Amino acid sequence: MIYHRLLLALALLLAPFALRAQAKDSSYTAKMQAPGVRMITVDGKYQVWTQKVGEGKIKLLVLHGGPGNTHEYFENFPQYLAKEGVEIYYYDQLNSYHSDKTDDLSIWTIARFVEEVEQVRQGLGLEQFYLLGHSWGGMLALEYAAKHPEHIKGLITSNIGYKAMVFNKNRFSQYADIIRRQAAQEGKVVAGLDTMGLMSLSPHITPAVTKEFRSLHMMRRMPEHPTFTRSQAHITRAYAGAFMPFMLAWDFSERLAVIKPPTLVIGAKHDFVPPADIAYMQRHIPNCQAYVCPEGSHYAMWDDPEHYFPALIKFLRKMERKG
Repeated sequence: MIYHRLLLALALLLAPFALRAQAKDSSYTAKMQAPGVRMITVDGKYQVWTQKVGEGKIKLLVLHGGPGNTHEYFENFPQYLAKEGVEIYYYDQLNSYHSDKTDDLSIWTIARFVEEVEQVRQGLGLEQFYLLGHSWGGMLALEYAAKHPEHIKGLITSNIGYKAMVFNKNRFSQYADIIRRQAAQEGKVVAGLDTMGLMSLSPHITPAVTKEFRSLHMMRRMPEHPTFTRSQAHITRAYAGAFMPFMLAWDFSERLAVIKPPTLVIGAKHDFVPPADIAYMQRHIPNCQAYVCPEGSHYAMWDDPEHYFPALIKFLRKMERKG
């Protein structure tokens, strides 16, 4: 029971916007009936939601974070990429808002999600495409690129590091700083905060602490765009206890050198994934470029689009010139 509570506490730390998805709202029906939508069968029995948006020779498949987030926070991508001839493929992973749900806990392995991406790729008929993964989706993109490099023309990781223990230590330190600061404002002192000890942090993660962490390290631009707010309302966290063990243990540091596709790693100055992680990845991934958004945080595509998208477009243009 204590272990389960700790996992749920960490889920709140990892994604402080929502614990579990709300009931289906009016946007759900509109999404299911939208142009370009295809449901693709994975694992022989589940249906996952995909949508093709736009037309162009550049094919870009995007992997959302979570697990349990949705494609919706990528909906500002066409605004910046359509003029570049980018054909975008959205996709909600299994157990996400627009896709099937299952309580089968055996699905919660990185290897299975890698094969889910491969089944989606096959279903969409994508060959020589660009793969962009954000947060957990970036972890998944690295894992997919390590196993199926032959299909990827270019890899983009966004707001993710190379080892969970490394960026989580930074994340927990940021939470501890906020806890101490808010306590000091109330004339209190909080002692014994261990930045890798969930039991010392979780009792102090109040709504006020969560709100400040969100405004500093997750989404700095206010007011939030309604599209972004909608995406956060649709996060599913019902399976947090199932996926936390593999999220905590994830370590790609010894495999960075096996990444074959040309790669762009995007970070942000105010993200909980520190710029040092982005620099480390650039040094250890062959044929890798890096860019740190100077005004952004974890959702840099929303709070620093002025830098995020030019960096992405520059990479795509360079790759296309190479043919």
